[in-house]
Amino acid sequence: MRQGHHSAGLYAVSWDGKSDTGEPAASGVYLCKMAAGEFVQTRKLALLR
Repeated sequence: MRQGHHSAGLYAVSWDGKSDTGEPAASGVYLCKMAAGEFVQTRKLALLR
């Protein structure tokens, strides 16, 4: 997933189901937090293996 600052615009985010170390993540519910200025939104992602 992306981190850092980006110009205004439309973006799509994807996750390959791997951890930061490149290992496959376990099945479960993960939280994705998105923030832009004062806007903050958290979404649940379900990964089923």
